[in-house]
Amino acid sequence: MSTTKLPTPYLDWQPAVTADEVFNNALGFRYLKTDADGNVYWIEQRASDQGRSVLVQRKPQGEIIDLTPKPYSVKTRVFEYGGSPYTVSDGWIYFANFSDQRLYKQSLSNPADIAPVTPERCANGSLGKYADLSVSPDLRWLVFGYETEPKAGEAQNYIGLIDLQVSGIQEAKILVKGASFYNAPQFSPDGTSLAWLEWNHPYMCWDSTRLFLANFKTGTLDSAPTLIAGSDHSSISDFTFLSTGELFYSIDFAKMPDSSAKNYLNIHGFKDGTHRMVTHELKDYQFIKPTGNRLACLQIDKGQTTLVIVDPTHSSTTLVTLPYADFGTPVTDQFGNTFLQAYPNDAPSEIIKVAPDLSIQTLRKSAELEVAPENVSVPVSIEFPTEDGQRCYGYFYPPVNSNYRPLANERPPVRVLVHGGPTSKTTPAFLLSKLFWTSQGFAIFDVNYRGSIGFGRNYRDALLGKWGLLEIQDVKDGVTFLQSKGLISEQAVVSGGSAGGYTVQRLLTSYPDLFASGASYFGIGNLITLQNLTHKYESHYLEQLIGGPLETHRTEYESRSAINHLDKLKSPMIIFQGSEDKVVPPENSREMATILTRKKIDHEYYEYTGEGHGFREKENLVDSLTKEAAFFRRVLKSRK
Repeated sequence: MSTTKLPTPYLDWQPAVTADEVFNNALGFRYLKTDADGNVYWIEQRASDQGRSVLVQRKPQGEIIDLTPKPYSVKTRVFEYGGSPYTVSDGWIYFANFSDQRLYKQSLSNPADIAPVTPERCANGSLGKYADLSVSPDLRWLVFGYETEPKAGEAQNYIGLIDLQVSGIQEAKILVKGASFYNAPQFSPDGTSLAWLEWNHPYMCWDSTRLFLANFKTGTLDSAPTLIAGSDHSSISDFTFLSTGELFYSIDFAKMPDSSAKNYLNIHGFKDGTHRMVTHELKDYQFIKPTGNRLACLQIDKGQTTLVIVDPTHSSTTLVTLPYADFGTPVTDQFGNTFLQAYPNDAPSEIIKVAPDLSIQTLRKSAELEVAPENVSVPVSIEFPTEDGQRCYGYFYPPVNSNYRPLANERPPVRVLVHGGPTSKTTPAFLLSKLFWTSQGFAIFDVNYRGSIGFGRNYRDALLGKWGLLEIQDVKDGVTFLQSKGLISEQAVVSGGSAGGYTVQRLLTSYPDLFASGASYFGIGNLITLQNLTHKYESHYLEQLIGGPLETHRTEYESRSAINHLDKLKSPMIIFQGSEDKVVPPENSREMATILTRKKIDHEYYEYTGEGHGFREKENLVDSLTKEAAFFRRVLKSRK
């Protein structure tokens, strides 16, 4: 039986999924791990459960068990963005609890047996926070990235440890200190060495990182740390040990030619004082994990991610062909299996197991909503020229809905997406939130502007000193390119969160005739306000992005702040903010909303109590998506 599609204006299409369905029982997966018994673990962030983060175990026979009872939530605030908040060892789970940030010990055989192992406050009154937990091979020591947050003043960062043979509560011992930041401590397979990453202000970890190695004995470092790799002009993404004791890491270098492998995150090995380069490609390698005598990792080529197996003995790479558009961090077990989150381009993400024979098994889906294939918009990779003669990238999603066809010769409105970071990237992964828009008549243009990762170091570094200038040029060039190809109409709106919210506001005030409206989620209207309020991790980030510190570059901070150009604003704006955001504090959005009100500029402002940087609770996620869609429709229909 066929259904006749009615010719209907794009803005009159009704979505194939509701905002409530987008987030109904939706799961966010993070931090997969395995153990020696064949169990697999991961964190599920559950919007329907007040955004709680629950540790889940999947047994080899397939049984899936929730390990985290209420009111616990497994999440750390280290760097405010978090990090891996748990580890599993010898029948015990060690995890950071979100509400109080303490470390807890939980029995796998009796999950109700939970007890704190760190104090509510350190002896000096500061709050202890813990991430990237790792247990020594002899099962005695727990090391972690350690952050202490004083009641007033700046946080301090270390490598810390506790003695698992000590019962009861103990304050973490500081094992390594002196740098601005630390993360990812790992023991060598024999437990005699400890490796970690560190970096210093004013750099971010993707600008400058150093990998250190030191002898470890009885809870102390009994040698001075040895610098293995890294400098002010090179960054290390990941590292791992093989059972042979060889240390592998991925590193790139600044200001290398695009044609040089050093411009990309390639894998190097280190053992007994000798370095060797394992891969030599014009592609990035990230998330290196040992699998037997080989390495499983993600390879990123022009933003496109694939799973590969690297044989470091022969410096050979094998592509694992899988029917997915993107992948999360892989983990491996001693049986040669690889586990990772996989993103189709036509269905919600899932956790999969890839066996040594490359057979695939789905372990868990992020959503159970059945999506009709005829309602799915499959993205097209777009490469477009920029006005300064370079190339830029993005993904284009045409509007699709099985119930409608557009009017003759009508081109669709477009919702442009600007990813956050800004040192991040977008992918062609399927999201129900994208289907919500494309099935109601909007095309989507998701932009990997210069500054995005996965395109080599030079592409990433192009934004340094030019944030607020270069990425808005790239977005503008992408939109005009699609319009020149007849793929979209002049009806354009733009959405972004965090750094993407900043870019939304810059676009609306820099190119006032380009967009009919914009949605800024926890965005930045005033760079000076952000600089004065932001947290330690990003307290020098603007120096890199703007070109210098506020003290010497105040004019640039002012000129690149949308709040100082509202006289150019022609387009209504909708703003969303969390009241407990520590990364972009709510003062940023409140300040913009206050001035828009005073100037009588059309806008809406919504602040959600208890939400941080990125909304977690279903009610707020549904509400913000519903309000954004209604706002855009109102504005666009008023312009027709």
